[in-house]
Amino acid sequence: MRKSAIVIGFGAFFVTMALLLKFYAFDKLAVIPIDQNSRQVAVDHNAYIFDAGSLKFQRDATLTTTVGAVAQKDESKSFGHNSVIFSKWQYSSIPQTKTPQTASTEKFAVDRHTGKVLDWSGDQENGKAVKHTGYTVKFPFGTEKTTYPYWDGSIEKSMSMKYAGTEKIDGLTVYRFEGTVPRQTLTTQPTKDVPGFLFGAPKSSPGVKAKATYANDRTIWVEPETGAFIKVREAQRQWLTNPKTGKSVNVLRTTSTFDDATVKQNIDEYKGKASQLKALKIAPWILGILGLLLLIGGVLMALLLGRRGDGGRHHADTDYDDGDYDDETEGGVGGLLDRDDDATARLGKDDA
Repeated sequence: MRKSAIVIGFGAFFVTMALLLKFYAFDKLAVIPIDQNSRQVAVDHNAYIFDAGSLKFQRDATLTTTVGAVAQKDESKSFGHNSVIFSKWQYSSIPQTKTPQTASTEKFAVDRHTGKVLDWSGDQENGKAVKHTGYTVKFPFGTEKTTYPYWDGSIEKSMSMKYAGTEKIDGLTVYRFEGTVPRQTLTTQPTKDVPGFLFGAPKSSPGVKAKATYANDRTIWVEPETGAFIKVREAQRQWLTNPKTGKSVNVLRTTSTFDDATVKQNIDEYKGKASQLKALKIAPWILGILGLLLLIGGVLMALLLGRRGDGGRHHADTDYDDGDYDDETEGGVGGLLDRDDDATARLGKDDA
C-alpha cells in the first residue's frame, strides 16, 4: 500500500504542476513588460524624395527612419485595466539635410496580455485626440495564421495585415503578414504648402496649398509565440496635387526595411522568450498526462495489493478448517468430558 500511495502522490503533484503552468506561469510570462523601451531603425539606400530642407528632389538618397516606443510606467499603473501606456515617436531623415523629412508622435494604451489597443481618454497623435484601434507595437501572444487589424498612423485608422507565409530569419521561425493601403488622403497632414515650381510653374510663381495623398505596401515578419515584430518593410509613396490644375507630383518613393542590426537585436531578444513560451504550452500536456497515468496506476496498484492481502488471509483460514483433528479432541470439550465420565464409572465397578 505504501508504494501505491507514493505513485498516487507523484501523480497528484504532476497534475498540480500542469495546472499551475497552464493557468498561472504562462500568463506571468506572456505579458508586455510595463517598463518596455524599444528603438527600431529602418533604412532605404535608394529613396526618391522631395527634400523639405533644400526644396530639391533627391535620388538614390539614404532615408533613415527611427521608431521608438517607451512604456509609461506611472501612467500605466494609474490607468489600470492590465494596461501599458506607450509613447511612440518616429522621424525620417536623409544625410543631405538636417531637416526631418517626416516626424510624428503618438500615445496609446494596450492590453498587456493581448497586445491590442484599449479605449483610453489619453489617446493622441501629434497632440491631437484620436481613437487608436487594432494592434500597434506587436501582434498577440500566440499569433495565428489569420488577418489582424494594424494601426496606420498616416491615415489614422487600421488596415488589414493578412498572413502570407512562414519563413525563417537566421534560424528563427516567423510568420509573414502583408497588407496594402491604397492611395488616399494623408490624414496626418492632408495639405502642404509647397512652391509653385513643384508643378512646373516658374520659380517666381506663388506657393500652392497642395493636397497630400499616400499609399503603402507593408510587410511584417512576426515571431508567433511572442507576437513580436522581428522585421518590417514599408514601400511608401506620397503625392502632392495642385487643387487648381489637378496635376499630381510624386514626392516620395521608398522601400524602407529594418536594418540588419535591428533585426539581430529583435532575434536576440525574442528567440529565448519564444522557446520559453513554447515549452510552457507543451509542458502542461506532458505533465498532465503523466500525472493522470500515475494516478490511475497508483489506484490500480492499491486495488491489486488489497486483493492479494485478502487472498492470503482466506487461504490461511482454509488450511486450518480442512485439517484432520486428533482422535482425542475430535469431540471437542464435550467429548473429553464424556470420556472422563466413562473412566469414573469403570473405576466404581472395580472397587465394588
